[in-house]
Amino acid sequence: MRIYVAGIHTDVGKTHVSLAICANFSYSYFKPIQAGSPTDSEFVKSFCPDIHVFKEGILLQTPASPHVGKINEGLDYNGFDITLPKSDNLVIELAGGIFSPIDEHICMVDYMQKNPLPTIIVGRYYIGAINHVLLSVESLMQRNIKILCIVMNGKEDKQIDSFISKYTGINVLHLDYFNKNNFVDKTYNFKQQIKHVIM
Repeated sequence: MRIYVAGIHTDVGKTHVSLAICANFSYSYFKPIQAGSPTDSEFVKSFCPDIHVFKEGILLQTPASPHVGKINEGLDYNGFDITLPKSDNLVIELAGGIFSPIDEHICMVDYMQKNPLPTIIVGRYYIGAINHVLLSVESLMQRNIKILCIVMNGKEDKQIDSFISKYTGINVLHLDYFNKNNFVDKTYNFKQQIKHVIM
């Protein structure tokens, strides 16, 4: 399966979710656009050197919205021209939230609509998270993009998860943040949850 991992916001744990899937189910990893360093591809490789990581579609040095980096660095690209690798089992980690720009004209969600694939929405727990999750779900549904599940990162809040699940009718899974010392333990329960979604 080829899967988008899309965020409700920047810094919500998309790379953690992507890594957990790749490591536990032998998926390859691809970042269509990377802004700043260290890169998410480097993070994935640092945990699991055996994961096949494709070269980023666009690599920007500026740690900012990609359309800003593109202008600052004098690059010339069209976001729609980023090609997805030909891999049967592939995690495609998008940048920022679903309405983060890729270039001066389009956002991540426009790219997803042009290249439709099943999507995992990633969020984390903070005041306003429910609003951001529901807006993301609504936006993807309006564009007929299939949502596989929602993954919430961080210390589990069952009240938030329950509301989101009941309101959207979409399964809400949970992944706690991990490091290299507790990666296997922290991802074990997530592996049991997600395997029914992606296999």
